[in-house]
Amino acid sequence: MIRQLTEKDRDQVLTFAGGRPAENLFILGDIEAFGIEGDAITLWGDFNEQGELLSILLRYLGNFIPYARDPKLLDGRGWAKVIVESSQVKHLSGLQHLVEKVIAHIDLPVLNKQLCHYAKRDPLLSIDKTLIRKDVKMLFPEEAGKIVALRKSIFTNYSDTSSTIQKNMDKGISRTYYIERNNEPVSSVSTVAETAGAAMIVGVCTKKEYEHQGFATSCLSKTIRALSAEHKQPCLFYDNPAAGRIYKKVGFMPIEKWMIVSY
Repeated sequence: MIRQLTEKDRDQVLTFAGGRPAENLFILGDIEAFGIEGDAITLWGDFNEQGELLSILLRYLGNFIPYARDPKLLDGRGWAKVIVESSQVKHLSGLQHLVEKVIAHIDLPVLNKQLCHYAKRDPLLSIDKTLIRKDVKMLFPEEAGKIVALRKSIFTNYSDTSSTIQKNMDKGISRTYYIERNNEPVSSVSTVAETAGAAMIVGVCTKKEYEHQGFATSCLSKTIRALSAEHKQPCLFYDNPAAGRIYKKVGFMPIEKWMIVSY
């Protein structure tokens, strides 16, 4: 039986999803930030006859994410019906094997379909301290403009603003470590969407003239060490094989691919 969830269901949902903080980073993060009910967020659950959760579906604005511990128990047809009847879907995303069960039953034009590698790191895994350079710095919120300038010089179509980065840092859901030369950042790593149990690593970059010197690996290792000290599991997306080799070197293991379908 599928029904909309309320705050009374919070503990059951957190128990259901909380055992896999990396896989459910966005679901758990949205619940922490917005609760179970609201204009921006809706959560549904599919229950068996004993009242046990089989799967859940999150809506944040026009973005939907399904999750089930056991993919065999995810009702793709049922969730597709909920999504279509909401008349709000812009994106459907999640672990590939779960999303594919849902999109098979959605008869809407697909604008784009994207797959990324998704990986996580055991927070109890030790970190090689020799990888962390002594000149790695932590960014202060008022310095956000430095990182915006660095990323715009490296990433095409980079759109985040200093204000957005600063607000996220002030909320405690983002942090950045960087290395600078001549008083300007040349390499950095950030987190976003930090929850009580996990954090998404983003913005791993190094200026071309400073590549192959271990700068990004050092910033990444520093970030991992800080997250592990807070018992947060690092996770990340990537589609670049070279980046994948760096992540494997510091202990990231693949979960599976993450699928994003745009309607």
